[in-house]
Amino acid sequence: MSIRHSAVWGRGRLIVIAGSEGHVLRSEDGGQRWKRVQTSTRQDLSALAGAGAALIAAGHCGTLLSSRDDGQRWSDVGCGATADLRGVALRDDGEAIAVGLGGTVLRSGDHGQTWGAGPSPGDLCLEAAAVDAEGRFLALALEGQLAILQGATWTRHKVPGRSPRALCARGGLVIVGDGDGHAHASRDGGASWESHSTGTGRSIKALWLGAAGLVIASGEGGILAVSDDEGRTWRRTALRSDQHRCAAWGDDEGAIWCVGDGPAARSLDGGKSFTKVPVQAGDAPLDGPWEKVPVRGKFRGLWVQGQGRVVLVGDGGTIARTHDGGQTWERSAVEDAGALISVWGSGETILAVGEGVSQIRTEDGGRSWIEVTGKPGGASVHGQNETRAFAVLDGRICRLVAGGSRWLELEVPSEPRLRAVWAGPEQRVVAVGSGGTIVRTIDDGATWEVAESGSSRDLSAIWGRGDELFVAGGPGVSDVLRSRDGGATWAVVAQVSGSLRSLWGDDAGTLWACGARGVLLRSIDGGHTWRGEASGTWGTLFEVRGDGAEVWALGENLLLRRRHRASTD
Repeated sequence: MSIRHSAVWGRGRLIVIAGSEGHVLRSEDGGQRWKRVQTSTRQDLSALAGAGAALIAAGHCGTLLSSRDDGQRWSDVGCGATADLRGVALRDDGEAIAVGLGGTVLRSGDHGQTWGAGPSPGDLCLEAAAVDAEGRFLALALEGQLAILQGATWTRHKVPGRSPRALCARGGLVIVGDGDGHAHASRDGGASWESHSTGTGRSIKALWLGAAGLVIASGEGGILAVSDDEGRTWRRTALRSDQHRCAAWGDDEGAIWCVGDGPAARSLDGGKSFTKVPVQAGDAPLDGPWEKVPVRGKFRGLWVQGQGRVVLVGDGGTIARTHDGGQTWERSAVEDAGALISVWGSGETILAVGEGVSQIRTEDGGRSWIEVTGKPGGASVHGQNETRAFAVLDGRICRLVAGGSRWLELEVPSEPRLRAVWAGPEQRVVAVGSGGTIVRTIDDGATWEVAESGSSRDLSAIWGRGDELFVAGGPGVSDVLRSRDGGATWAVVAQVSGSLRSLWGDDAGTLWACGARGVLLRSIDGGHTWRGEASGTWGTLFEVRGDGAEVWALGENLLLRRRHRASTD
């Protein structure tokens, strides 16, 4: 008998899935590897809720399971109910409800450890539960009723549509999905509704409501639809399946999971694209155009010199170099260099900065390294040639001086911490930082001006070519900014789910971005729209770089390579 996964919940890289016959799977690495967790029940589990390390699972015949350690161990807690439970909701303060058939309502005040009977809204088939912005519990009935619990009293509101089964709430917005593929949104607690078709024509079984108006709907016959405007307009995803999808969950870093029969559907770019992920023991495959390149060590900085030449820097002052596209590696370590964060090079000269007591430099392609005096806390380094380079050290801009032996801190009119720097032609330099900060100079750092960014995000990625520059940063939802005049003026051209950390572009106009939760994105229209690509990881991707033939992405214990074809694939 195949397993149906009926519920999913997560926090960061931790994902927990529950389903038929008491089946619980748990992953600590964002779905790359799964472990089956033992439970004491063989009843089908229908719903999951979590707060902190506490999780509750509800299922058939009054089944309630409780975990206090992120789902590693589960206890079957007696509740005295025999009806099938279809929904569960848990607040941070430990208050919880479980709802089910026949108007069954159970309440807990200790994160699901003990339960008692709660007030019933009537003889209804309660299909789902949620918590609204005011901390009130919501219950959705198949008969077309939304019930709101305040104290010990339920208030009922009529929901439009036929046979609603899916419910989500965030802020002041409540959305219900019905049996005909319609999404109904209320901003006044169910008193009035706006109804819009998802275009699927099938029963919606699950909804997830994210930041910035993002809504995911999944359900019968493998339907999977995305809205970016709080459910007003919808688009179908390219991932096709005829297998039912029963549950959806996501976070504000761009990760979304839809589970049901067969493989899960996962997005790492806020619903722009989805890939199928097997939910079983073993590693999730890396599908698509990217391939893993074997390399040992924890690296944080990546520089691509071209023609198969790549330099990596990381923990313990470790440096790894390849001249054959990763088939073989030369490794070395610089004493006292600490954790190296960023690397840049020009010809045989390579600079690396990081958290150690010294920054380092090589003039022979990495065979030997010398100390460059300067502050610890290096976050970014970039230049134009062997003698002209800039770095962000301890949140401040520094310039390479004294024949490359010292970093000199420059006076910049900026209070927030800077995070990344780009050194362009004609004595231009641009640096970005927290709170939407952008500063620029046109005289190699002698004088600086603050540019109006139009963003309040923590900007941490910058890349440029000529007069055109791109900047991005989050957290949660990242703004993408573009300048066409060397950084003097900026415009926000896109918002994408996820915390972006790095940008790179090729001469053909293709842009790449990567960041937290394994997000890996590509744009072919100047940063206005982005397409996600499967990275095979849930960990952070620190940097993306390339040349005319290949693109490389560096992550946690991971190096990826894509044989690059510019903008037509």
